[in-house]
Amino acid sequence: MNVSYSEPTAAPLNILHLDCTTGYGGQERDHIAEAKGMNSRGHRYVIGARPGTPFFEEARSRTETVGFSMKSNFDLESFSNLRQYLIREKIDVLVTTSYIDSFLGYVSAASLGNNRPLIIRQRHLLNVPKSMIPFRQFCDRLVVVSEALRIFFLEKNLPFWHVVTIPRGIAIKEKKEAKEITVLGHNLDLAQKLVGKKILLQIGIFQRDKGHHLMLDALVILFRRFQDLHMVFLGIGPLFEEVRDRARRLLGESGFARLHFMGSQDPGPYLAIADLVLLPSVRDSFPLVVLEAISAKKEVVAFRVGGLPEMGNVLPGIHLVTPKDPVSLAQKVSSLLSVSGRQVFKKEDPCNYVERAFSIEACNIRTEMIYRNAILLLKEGKIAQNPYASKGGLADPFLS
Repeated sequence: MNVSYSEPTAAPLNILHLDCTTGYGGQERDHIAEAKGMNSRGHRYVIGARPGTPFFEEARSRTETVGFSMKSNFDLESFSNLRQYLIREKIDVLVTTSYIDSFLGYVSAASLGNNRPLIIRQRHLLNVPKSMIPFRQFCDRLVVVSEALRIFFLEKNLPFWHVVTIPRGIAIKEKKEAKEITVLGHNLDLAQKLVGKKILLQIGIFQRDKGHHLMLDALVILFRRFQDLHMVFLGIGPLFEEVRDRARRLLGESGFARLHFMGSQDPGPYLAIADLVLLPSVRDSFPLVVLEAISAKKEVVAFRVGGLPEMGNVLPGIHLVTPKDPVSLAQKVSSLLSVSGRQVFKKEDPCNYVERAFSIEACNIRTEMIYRNAILLLKEGKIAQNPYASKGGLADPFLS
């Protein structure tokens, strides 16, 4: 009998997801959303993090969480604790995220021999890793968030059947319910101040690859064209003061007064008042902020990098321009702001587009299917074999 993995007919999975990060951002929020989503499907999804970190505290407040110190690759205490936890809790799937936890997780699981869990390595980032060894040797499957990222690893000669794409998702039902009760709250003063103004919004940590400096260069052009234009930045990070200082020099005091640095806050209220959402990242594998913007019926202007073309092929309201080109960015923003009464989402609620392709439910269904199939291959001793190999192999088009 054929059984759909979207139905809770098979035995629930016990999953442990490790991340040794000391920070908290979009990737960590995604881990928590995945845990909650898989738990709602009847599985047990536990997050393992460093005690005392922002990620640990946030995860612990929202889902089942366990602490491991994960100080280094050779943290014997973490190795022992991880190994005991895998045995005691009968973990079926071990998910790793970063270099330290991927090594500790691998050696802890491998020490269990034939009774070990399936080892999954997640990769959200599009930056070039120092070594391919963790992605090739320390996991049974490498799960990436976009086809662009999958192609990157295939070009590094990882076996095509070893690398699997699972696009990330957002909680659409929660977004829909929040629409009716969204209040401006903490940014009420800003909303009142900017009534009748055009508002641009960029959401993201202040670091090199998020393109804040390129955004400033585009604003030089845009502020000359639109005297009523304001820019809101959401996020914090290592480049925060550097960007502020350059903005003051580049735009002058009058231009700087039209910038609003709001720190790290819930983007929902700001999406409610924005005219456009901008994403000048120079590399981005699968930015969830795009899904949140489209769900809020806000158009997005971004550089054509990473997984953004994949999103643009499915979702309306995404405008892609030449990467690292602030003039192209400014031109597209200018053209969109110059047309009043535009109705981009008139045919259908954009939440429906996102829900079909990029909801957390769709993500979790695909995740469960892939995990269960890989567990069967692991039990059969075929997890590291090319499933398309033929005898002799000389005529095999998949002979990698």
